[in-house]
Formats: sequence, C-alpha cells, structure tokens
Amino acid sequence: MTKRAGVILVVSLLAGCSGQLDRTVSEEAINTTLVQTAVAAEQSTDYEAAAGHFANLYEKNPEDLGLLLGLARNLRYIGTPKRALEVLEQAKGVDRRAAPFLVELGKVQIASGRAADAKKTLRDVAKKTPDDWEIYSSLGIADDLLGDFRSARRNYEKALELSTGNAIVINNMALSAALSGDLDRGISVLESAPSALRDNPQLRQNLALFYGVRGDAERAETLARKDLEIDAVRNNLAVYSKIRSRRKAATYQ
Repeated sequence: MTKRAGVILVVSLLAGCSGQLDRTVSEEAINTTLVQTAVAAEQSTDYEAAAGHFANLYEKNPEDLGLLLGLARNLRYIGTPKRALEVLEQAKGVDRRAAPFLVELGKVQIASGRAADAKKTLRDVAKKTPDDWEIYSSLGIADDLLGDFRSARRNYEKALELSTGNAIVINNMALSAALSGDLDRGISVLESAPSALRDNPQLRQNLALFYGVRGDAERAETLARKDLEIDAVRNNLAVYSKIRSRRKAATYQ
C-alpha cells in the first residue's frame, strides 16, 4: 500500500509540471544518470560499455572535458588507442592546453606506439603540473619504450617521491629494470615493496615471473599458486624455462 501511494505521488508531481524548465530538468537528470552508468561500467571494468556511454554523452556535450577524457580513456582500455588519439586530436570544444587533456594525450600516444611524441607531451605538462606522480610514471614508460632506462628510472623515482608506496609505479619500475637486463634489481624492487603491496596479484605474479626467469622455480611456483590454477602455474613455469634458455643462449652470441 505504501509503495503504491509513492507511485501515485510521483506521477502526480510529474503531471503538474509543464514548460521548458521541466524538459531541462528532465534532460539534466537523464544526463546525470547516464554519466553514473558510464562511470559504473568503467569501475566494473566493462570498458567497452563505458566507451559507448561516454561516446553518446560526449556527442551531445562536446565542450565537456571530463566526458572527452572518459571516452578516450576507455577507448585506450579496450585496445583502440588510435581511435582514442583521433578523438583527442579532433576535439574542438575543450581546452587542449589543460593538464588533464595533455596527460591523457600522453598516455594515448604511448599506447599508440608514439613514445617520442608522448615524452614531449608529458614533459610539457610536467612543467605546468610538477606534483602529479602519474605524469612521471607515464614518462618512465615512454623512456622504457625508447630504450632510455636510466631516464626511466629517474622518472619512476620522482613518481615515488610524489606518491610513496604506489603499486603502479613500483610495478613499472621493476619491469623497467628487468627490461634493461637487470633482473636482480627488478626482483629487489618488488621484494622491497611495502608488505601490504606484496599482496597485490599483479606485483606478485611479476615477481613470480622474475624468479622463474632467474631459475628459482620453487619460489616462482609458490607465488604463482596464490593466484593461479595448477595448470596455469605449470604452463607459466614452462614459459619461464624457455625464456631462461633464450637468455643463456643470447649471452654466447
């Protein structure tokens, strides 16, 4: 009885409304709901759905920077960075000099294989926003792709100064060390992470990878079993063995 009365009350209120103001309020309410839907989809990692929602919203609101960045970000997440780059480069209704725009542009450029362009973009925005750890972490990734591991390390260290114990930065720094050929340092970076971060599945599995490549199969298996089924663990150990064999062969060339 109470629920029915509530429905009647709402209908009565809506019926009593009229004119342009009501349509505006209705559109704002709909847009708010759509934004919430887009954000919820992204948070649940349904990036394709989120991209679709943000695309619809941005088409109707081309001057909204947040909607543009939401669209570009989720296009990047679903593996279509070139489309994201097109969206950003063609944007006309937003401030293209704004720091959030440039940060996302740098990330999209990295994902599109344009590391040199990304480095320039991110360096420029770092001058405007020197306290953003994400900029330096992204710069580190660009440096890694360009093979400048020394510069990458400096950028990751700067990112950690700004965001102590950041799991993303620690993971990137460890991968950078391994890519540079210093596998032991990559392991050291992960092993020295705060205890709470060592329970991060991504960090744990990267550490398992490094142990496996180094030849410490027992440690690699112990860590891998915490997150993976036994068949996946065995498959990974076989892959680690192959990588280790190739590394040994490369030292004799």
